[in-house]
Amino acid sequence: MSNRNIQTSQPRDASTPLSIFPAPAVDHRHRLLRLGMTTRVIVQARMGSHRLPGKISRPLAGRSLLSRVLERLRQCKEHLDETQQQTLQFVVATTMDLADDWTVRECRRMGVTFFRGSSEDVLARYLAASADLHPNDIVIRATADNPFYCPLRTAAVIRRHRGSRTDYTCVRGLSYVVPEVMRVGALRQMGQVARDPECREHVTSYFRREVSQGQFRVEQLPLRWRGLRPEIRLTIDTPAEYQAAQRLYDHLAVSRQAFPLEDVYRYLDEQHGARRAA
Repeated sequence: MSNRNIQTSQPRDASTPLSIFPAPAVDHRHRLLRLGMTTRVIVQARMGSHRLPGKISRPLAGRSLLSRVLERLRQCKEHLDETQQQTLQFVVATTMDLADDWTVRECRRMGVTFFRGSSEDVLARYLAASADLHPNDIVIRATADNPFYCPLRTAAVIRRHRGSRTDYTCVRGLSYVVPEVMRVGALRQMGQVARDPECREHVTSYFRREVSQGQFRVEQLPLRWRGLRPEIRLTIDTPAEYQAAQRLYDHLAVSRQAFPLEDVYRYLDEQHGARRAA
């Protein structure tokens, strides 16, 4: 799927999401043999944040937060083999709200495919934005308020999931540095049974509930998987967290755009040490 701009004739207040990916009239089994398993990174993004409105448009070292998130996720390609690189796709799933006209303009500027759907039913947005995929293809869930995704560990979790028989793979409690990975068929099956508002808003929470045991094969990797540090929270939900992210990007992105997560940890450790010594 090539990156393209998507136009829709649906009214902005449509109550149901519109799929921009109609199912192609092809034999999916043959497509998989030719091209391999498609992996689609779907980044949920909207301007209507309750705690920090418009945060995805706020700048980090000269680029929007949304742009920085996609930049970090795209860097994972460097750690994948050639076949996996060729089948990796990126889509921004935003809303029909007027405010998200900005999101559409930013996607067009970056040359990224976008989808517009429900503002509240985020799970429905994911289902619609992956409607053309084969059940054995892979969806990666990422959110546009996490500008410190680790490219190295993102590639590692993709490889781990592809090499396993699991339906859903995540790092327990650390989706803001390593995105979640799931089989499309499992996402669709889960979407039929996950009906409460929390599941519809947070997309994957049903996979992690006790009730899902026996329905899905789930792997939750440990908090300190591959050296992760759960005591360091790296997401943007509040003005203070945004200001902290600004300081990190101003320091780290000047000399090295593709800075590793370890540089973030090192800088925060140095700042903490300097405060204790003061």
